[in-house]
Order: sequence, then structure tokens, then C-alpha cells
Amino acid sequence: MPSSSITIVVPTYRREAVLVETLRFLLASAPNTVAELLVVDQTEAHEPATDSALGALHAQGQIRWIRLSEPSIPAAMNRGLMEASSDIVLFVDDDIRPTEPLLRAHQQAHAEKQDVLVAGRVIQPWQEGEDFSKDTPFHFATTSGRYVDEFIGCNFSVRKSSALAVGGFDENFVKVAYRYEAEFAHRFRQSGRSIWFEPLA
Repeated sequence: MPSSSITIVVPTYRREAVLVETLRFLLASAPNTVAELLVVDQTEAHEPATDSALGALHAQGQIRWIRLSEPSIPAAMNRGLMEASSDIVLFVDDDIRPTEPLLRAHQQAHAEKQDVLVAGRVIQPWQEGEDFSKDTPFHFATTSGRYVDEFIGCNFSVRKSSALAVGGFDENFVKVAYRYEAEFAHRFRQSGRSIWFEPLA
């Protein structure tokens, strides 16, 4: 496995066609830099078309399809973290459309900065095409890199060793797990590590 490889973890719950579309976008974005794509699925039963598509991608070795019996965002993320074969683990939502530099930008940020969590840029559909270069205060669609206090769970990467060193994600956060990112960010920064916002990601 090349040292530049990255594991992508997609925790998912009750997503159908949009999940398959997201996976196809990710697989097409930078296939040579991806060590593996883990789909940590908490859905009880999928629609036949989704089930067939996921089964085919798994059988072809394009994804690893991991099923969980109980829905839990932090538990799914911890499972992805433990299963990852790369030290850099990128977590993304199951309903995204990544831009081409996503993986490369995450990898580059980890190469340039020591022991950081890399928070990626998040552009909502209603924000497409807007110029955020002069915006204050900071928000996650802005275009300038900086150190920040928190991250959004739909697009961030962290070294597996660092995430495990601070105890992983807190599974006491249940249902929508509101603010589990803030709690993890607090522990991560308390350990002497930093969070870098990378707008190219």
C-alpha cells in the first residue's frame, strides 16, 4: 500500500440511490490514491436496486460493505476507524458530490502539517457559485485556510493513530448525535493537536 493512500469511510443510514451515487463519485474522483472505501451501513433493509448495487460494488472489491445492526453515528465512525488499513482516514457523508481535489487536498494537508485533523470545505446546494473570499466570521464554505476550533462530520480527515489516541468518537451521543464533533474536537485540541481548515478539500 503506498504511503499516500487514504481510507474513505462513509457512515450511512437509510439512504438509497443518493448513497450509490455518492460512492460512484468517490470511486471516480482519485482511484489511485484510495486504499479502500468503507461503507458502514446501519440501514435495516435497502430497496432492491440499492441492495443490488452495493452488493455488486462489494463483490468487485470497490467497496467494503460493513453492516451494523444498531444505528449510531459515533459507533459507525469508530467501526470505520478500526477497520481502516490506512493511517489517514477521511470521513464523508452519504449524500455528497466531491470536487476533484478532495482526496489530494486532504493528503497534502496531512503531509504539510503535523498531527492535525483536517476539516474540509462544505458547500451546501444553495451556496454553489457564491464568492466567500471576504466573508467574516468564519464558516465552512469559506475559501481561506486557517486553524479552527471545530469541524463538520461530513468532510474531515484524521490520522487513525491520533483519533485512537484521544479515545475515538464518544458513543454516548445517540440518535442524531448532535454536537459529537464539538466534543471530539475539544478532546483532540486538549491533547495538544490542532484542527486545520483546508478549503481545497
